Amino acid sequence: MSPPAVNTPATKRTKRPRAAQACDRCRTKKYKCDEQYPCSHCKKSRLDCVYQGNYRERESNRSASYVADLEKRVEELASKLRNAEAQIQTASPQSQDQLGRMHRAPTVLENTPISLPQTGSTPRETARLPVATTHEDSAESADDEIKELNHHTNGIEFYGSTSSAAILGHLKKAKEPRSYEDPSPRVANFSLISTLHNPSFSPSCSTGIVTAIDQHNYYFDVAYVFMNGYFENIHFIHPFIDKESFLLRANDLWFNRTQAHEPSFIALYLSVLSFGALVRVWDEDKLAGLGRFEWSRKLFGEAQAYLNHLRFSNDLETVQCLYMMAKICQNELNPNLAYMYLGLAVRTCLSAGFNREVECPKDLRSNWISKTWWGIFSLEIELSFSVGRPDTLGMDEYHNRAFPDRDDSEYAIISWMVDFAQIIRRVSVQIYHSRITLQEKLHTALQIEAEMDRWLARLPDRIKPDIDPNRASRPALRDPKWARRQRLVLGIRYYNVKMLLFRPFLSHFTRKLRHPPNELEETISKCLDAAMKTIEVIYDIYRVHTFFRCWWYNTTYVMFATSTLLLPMSKLGMCAETIPLLRSVETGVEILESMDESVVARKSVEIIRQYLRDFRASGQQPAASVAGASTGEPAVPLETGQGTGPTQTTSFEIPEWAYGFGFPDYSFEGIARLFDDIGGLPMLDGD
Repeated sequence: MSPPAVNTPATKRTKRPRAAQACDRCRTKKYKCDEQYPCSHCKKSRLDCVYQGNYRERESNRSASYVADLEKRVEELASKLRNAEAQIQTASPQSQDQLGRMHRAPTVLENTPISLPQTGSTPRETARLPVATTHEDSAESADDEIKELNHHTNGIEFYGSTSSAAILGHLKKAKEPRSYEDPSPRVANFSLISTLHNPSFSPSCSTGIVTAIDQHNYYFDVAYVFMNGYFENIHFIHPFIDKESFLLRANDLWFNRTQAHEPSFIALYLSVLSFGALVRVWDEDKLAGLGRFEWSRKLFGEAQAYLNHLRFSNDLETVQCLYMMAKICQNELNPNLAYMYLGLAVRTCLSAGFNREVECPKDLRSNWISKTWWGIFSLEIELSFSVGRPDTLGMDEYHNRAFPDRDDSEYAIISWMVDFAQIIRRVSVQIYHSRITLQEKLHTALQIEAEMDRWLARLPDRIKPDIDPNRASRPALRDPKWARRQRLVLGIRYYNVKMLLFRPFLSHFTRKLRHPPNELEETISKCLDAAMKTIEVIYDIYRVHTFFRCWWYNTTYVMFATSTLLLPMSKLGMCAETIPLLRSVETGVEILESMDESVVARKSVEIIRQYLRDFRASGQQPAASVAGASTGEPAVPLETGQGTGPTQTTSFEIPEWAYGFGFPDYSFEGIARLFDDIGGLPMLDGD
């Protein structure tokens, strides 16, 4: 038996004081709670630690170890951020500078109330630029976005802040804010996307290949007319189809010179005919019994049937056909379908490796592959920007395909448009989708504008738009047809992007209705000037070039511009600063009316006319009602159908074609729902 242990004095431990308030579990179990959050017992048992009474206070009063863990995590993230900034600085100093500014605390500065800026106005005290917090700036951008049900297709469609639909939605919201705060069932069912939809254009989803096309000899009787309608027009803007090779292969189809015709070429052939029928000048009502849209849509459906038969074939003709289908949808003013078709073209290029220089036996058509890929690259960025959606191209490092030569040929525009597309992407990402302050956004916008001007200055003289008033105009009468077409289009695109570059600052002004500081005043003037120049250039082209009126996508440019001008007009009403804008909007209406074959153009005219009626009615008020627009006080917002606003006395003329369709009411939603009610209205007028 072992001897009893010797009684030695035990080490004295400091007695832990009784917990001031133990957590619920420790109190129930009679444990000694260490009062941390979570306490050691709950943490060990992986249970929720709850304190009675002052739980929220305990939640915010974290333990020392918890705070230490957070501090360690913050230091790790800060280290990663510094490394990322160092890498960005090596690649792009401007991007690093922007990133470094993103996490600074914003300063809120006050605005001084003033009116719409006007050159030569009365001198006033210079105000500092208001700096919006990142949350406010992000919220304003999100408010402009639209995601609605298209009642014609029963599908949800999203349009971002750079789309014409979003601009119209912003204009409507600015004019009728209460309908958004407390929407009635009638308003809730309204869909701007449905209003601007072209119901006459509904591509066939047939999966079977079209039969008996060869029995019609591939439409030999009208084929050359339609092909010429494409190759002599829009082909010059994206010239990546080999016209000579295309005509030779078309002759093989007509005269049956080969045993088996490639389905991918037949699909491309039909899509070219469809596009040519859509955009050519029709001096006749019908060809072979069908009109413009009947031919175009018939051929579009047959091209789609061949694509369905091919089941994602990875060849050049399939890619070019998908491009043509996207352009047809774009000119049918169905941007959602255009975005989808062009996305398929991009994916097919990537899956076939058309974006890469790969070591393989030399492809005799490598040069045309390069033209096709880079043409689709630029169009993808432009089209995505126009609908406010991300492009699907991925990182630029993926694409090492050689650029087409920047020579003095019609194909040089492809490389220049890639450069411009990169600028457009900067506008989209850094202006519309960046979480930076208004001050930083202004600085970035001015940098992008300088980049646009450098791009413009480097353009070859043949295709350089006549934008600079101080630059002597060069002799252009002997320029080839392709150069004249390209020069016109590049000028319109330059003004359109410049307008959208500065539009967020105009939107900021119309939301605040206060006098902008000098820095913002200049950008607002640039935005409005670019919008007016867009309308002016298109109008001048329409007066001289009849063929340009059949490029239906110009409707989008005009709507961008008129919606931008209507934004300050609908807020300020009739005053000295808005009268010049009125003249431009009326010119825009005249342009849209010249394209009355288009359902969407006609719808757009009706929407704009309603705003113009309200605007003119505001000029009949006593001068004091819009005095704020010229005295520096906040202007009186114009609202429809409520209060004592000017629209109470506004008369609305029902268009003749509306009788018999149950005209709903005189509000914006009423006009829009009218278009939904007459969704079957044909693209071509019957009279």
